[in-house]
Amino acid sequence: MDMKKDNTSLLQSSAQEKDLTELLVLLRQPLSKQHILLIASLVEKRPELLEYVFEIINKNHQKDAMRASWLLSHLWDRSPQLLRPFQHELTELLIQTDSDSVRRNILRILDGMPVNESKMGTLVDLCMKWMLSENHAIAVRCNAMQILYRICQVEPDLSGEVKACILALNDYGSAGFKSRANRIVRQLNALQPD
Repeated sequence: MDMKKDNTSLLQSSAQEKDLTELLVLLRQPLSKQHILLIASLVEKRPELLEYVFEIINKNHQKDAMRASWLLSHLWDRSPQLLRPFQHELTELLIQTDSDSVRRNILRILDGMPVNESKMGTLVDLCMKWMLSENHAIAVRCNAMQILYRICQVEPDLSGEVKACILALNDYGSAGFKSRANRIVRQLNALQPD
């Protein structure tokens, strides 16, 4: 009986390794939007593959992690219901990653989800750091600003501090940054108590 269980376990492990390897092969091919949408379609049909997408991002091979996070971004656009149950995992990936590409994609996804209140303090600290630092890509800084606005919707008392930081940066930002900053400042004004 134990031998049968061991064989079943080995077969499952072998099938999982095969799925992970096949997904990596697909992600490592020259990427185009059409190709990433094809992979997204595959994951939509086989949602169990999401486990491997997260594993690829966690392994922190930067190129693989970036491509896997881009896949998640497209999955979010196509089938947000697939990713909603993974909000905690997405938040943890965001906290742990060193990659701006991964940050950009995950921040974009988290913007469409309810604020993770159990990680709100950590998210405020990280998003402020990313927004304020010129060492991060504009998309990361803008997406971090958007997450800060979403947190202010839950905790309006933070809106004054966030607004002050955005206004201080606004004179030095790119056109895209200024546009997003102006829109968020208007939204923050609506949140602030009189």
